Amino acid sequence: MGTPTGFWILAVAEGIMTAGYSMSFPFLAVYLSGYRHLSMSLVGLFLAMSLFITSFAQLVGGEFSDVIGRKRVMVASLFLRGLIIAAIAWIIKVDGSLIVLMAVHPLGLFIGSFFNPAARSWVADSVGPGKRMKAYGFLRIGTNAGWALGPAIGGLMAVSSYPRMFAITALVYMVCTVILAVFINDSPVFEKRDFERVDFKTAAATLKNTDFRDFCFFTFTIAMVMSQLVVATSLYSTRYLGFDERQIGLLFSLNGTLVVGLQYSMTRLLERSRITTGLAVGALFYAAGYLTVGYAGGYVSALIGVGVLTIGELGVSPGLQALGANMAPKREKGRYLGVQGLFQQMGSSIGILIGSNAINFISPHYQQGPWLIIACLALTAAVGFKSLGVRLNPQVNGLVDETPPPSVESPETI
Repeated sequence: MGTPTGFWILAVAEGIMTAGYSMSFPFLAVYLSGYRHLSMSLVGLFLAMSLFITSFAQLVGGEFSDVIGRKRVMVASLFLRGLIIAAIAWIIKVDGSLIVLMAVHPLGLFIGSFFNPAARSWVADSVGPGKRMKAYGFLRIGTNAGWALGPAIGGLMAVSSYPRMFAITALVYMVCTVILAVFINDSPVFEKRDFERVDFKTAAATLKNTDFRDFCFFTFTIAMVMSQLVVATSLYSTRYLGFDERQIGLLFSLNGTLVVGLQYSMTRLLERSRITTGLAVGALFYAAGYLTVGYAGGYVSALIGVGVLTIGELGVSPGLQALGANMAPKREKGRYLGVQGLFQQMGSSIGILIGSNAINFISPHYQQGPWLIIACLALTAAVGFKSLGVRLNPQVNGLVDETPPPSVESPETI
């Protein structure tokens, strides 16, 4: 895979960053409900509204990455997010105001969300359309190596020190800021473009593309499903399955470990298929996995459920990124991926709201009810991706890796 050196540096940095993030933030819901005594529905509402507000940062980050450069956006986002996480650690340490915590957390999410569209655009600038799913798959191996390590450590630390968890996360973000600032160059596409102003009206006009609009809608739908892994699963596991923080951390670590071990094989398996086929099949595995978690009779069956939904994640997560990048014109990678990210994060926020409130209001009457709702959403997304696949041309859908001249498409290095 003839990728630029910067790609591997980015993959390592994202892995380190994810390890730091997953050491603390998956336990924020447990902290708020267990130590600050907020109801599950209020915790879900807070986290959902935080994600909803910050979903617009995807659009802002994508636009700015097209204007001032991918690297500048990535570095600034990580640095500022690190400072804000340090502030969260201090608030928890001094048992500070919940109002302040609830104001600072979404601010950190908003600024941190600039990173994703900039990083994904950087990769899209450097990798050919037929190889982008493999590239994003490699990135997921890095991030999930961090995800496998972080929650297990965090689950152990949560028993003794929540402030220390968040302080270490802040330090990790600062280290990643230095890594990217020193070792990553801006993408070749940006280096060749003239300065342009940020234009959100033009960003909204991307939805006039019918195929892209439908893709964003199905992205929104599957994002509601994907978002259940951290918040809803942790809340459900605590209340109805009787798991403690250590056991919940190991559930998340299993998810990350499986991605690290299986992502490359899965992308190799899917590279001869349409990206939309992988998305549809992945959505079906999500449905089966969450149903298994919902009907779990103990810890082993919960582990099996997480394993099944992780197989779905292996096809869905890199597929969403690759298809969004393939649909974007050369000079609008950030814009298109920002719009897609807006829909994805809005879906995540609404999914968290649905999941947490369903556990709070439906599970007392029918314990597995929330997971039936999530499974239906996953099936809807599967049908949508399959129908979209028949309309897309082979190159956009990842079947052809042509290398057009630079004036037509971004540099191809794979």
